[in-house]
Amino acid sequence: MHDWEPYFVDNAAYTVLPNPGAKAKDPLIPGNPGYNLFLPIPFSESCRITLHVSPGHTAAAMVDWHQYDQGIPLTPYRLHTEYHLYQPSPPRGSFVEMANLDGEGFVAGVAVGYLQRDHSDMVFHTGGMTILLDGETNPHAIRGHNVEDDFGYSWGFNNYQSRWIGSPYHVNRSRTDQDGVFYRFFGPDPIAFRRSLSFRTGSRGDDMESVVYYYQIADHLVQSNTNEISSSTLIPSEWQVTGLFPQANNWDIFQQSEFVEQLPAGAWPDQLVLDNQTLSVTILKSDHAWIDLQNVFFERDHTATPRAMIDHSAYARTNMKSDSKREAFLRLAVDGWCLVWLNSEKVAALRHEHGLETARIPVQLEQGSNELLVKTNNSNIPPNKRLWVINAAIEV
Repeated sequence: MHDWEPYFVDNAAYTVLPNPGAKAKDPLIPGNPGYNLFLPIPFSESCRITLHVSPGHTAAAMVDWHQYDQGIPLTPYRLHTEYHLYQPSPPRGSFVEMANLDGEGFVAGVAVGYLQRDHSDMVFHTGGMTILLDGETNPHAIRGHNVEDDFGYSWGFNNYQSRWIGSPYHVNRSRTDQDGVFYRFFGPDPIAFRRSLSFRTGSRGDDMESVVYYYQIADHLVQSNTNEISSSTLIPSEWQVTGLFPQANNWDIFQQSEFVEQLPAGAWPDQLVLDNQTLSVTILKSDHAWIDLQNVFFERDHTATPRAMIDHSAYARTNMKSDSKREAFLRLAVDGWCLVWLNSEKVAALRHEHGLETARIPVQLEQGSNELLVKTNNSNIPPNKRLWVINAAIEV
């Protein structure tokens, strides 16, 4: 990664074997490495492997493959990778995409390389990974902590490798001047998704390079339509979000009305003002029916844990259209306390304290526009502390 000299890598998915002795014989080949891939590459009809070689360089390749007798059933999953390079990535408090997928499959592993540009803090204090699964049909989430924790280390990296996790390259010039490459493969416990996956990690202004290895069922091999979204499911395309409001760690205080609840129906302006209180309004696009409030309210100055947003609350509003007046269910997944209004009528008060939970709330849709308003908090009560998301859909 990042055009560094080839370094030794040894894990269950691939091995890189640099050969420094060959470099002395041919200075055009940096270390003359042997790249060995062990990830399965299943195919049913054909497979083409292309080796790209820079001008003036030489290369050799060997492919071992196994052919099965006609009629023997093989897995429908196919190997894919998604690659991203950010030079530099957005500043601290932001998230960058590593994979955004539709369909059915599983994540086999991920590798990330960091070249430190922002020397105000440690390179791994990004806020960690967020993986949002099956938002359209059955929302679940996996939340990381910080980069080194997500890759199996604690309080920084060391240049060690194992079958599933490791750091094959790490340069530690000082506490706030480090570069490195880190991998994690999930082995017998891959991250499965049935309908969609959104895989992001925190960023802080450094150069970031990432590869996500995943397997997905090819379209022509899908046997059923069980993963299709019902045509009667309404998913908001866009939300407006505003906050923060303090002292949201007490249920009675959380239920107290804020001036946002008294605003007339319709889109909010760019700023909401009451007396000496001014709140910015942020527009969030729905990502597989998810919105991530952590990305909006992350404390950008703290080294690791986003303290400013803990025990605070925020509001989110959106609008969905119905072609008729009818009864329906609001499917709402949140990881904290939640108050819900539909068309200015309060329809639910959810005291979730056990991580991400999904509720199905009976509602009455009006023909035309239906405004949904949600108040939610980011509680310090474990395990609600690190994930702050909303997933919403109307089932009719």
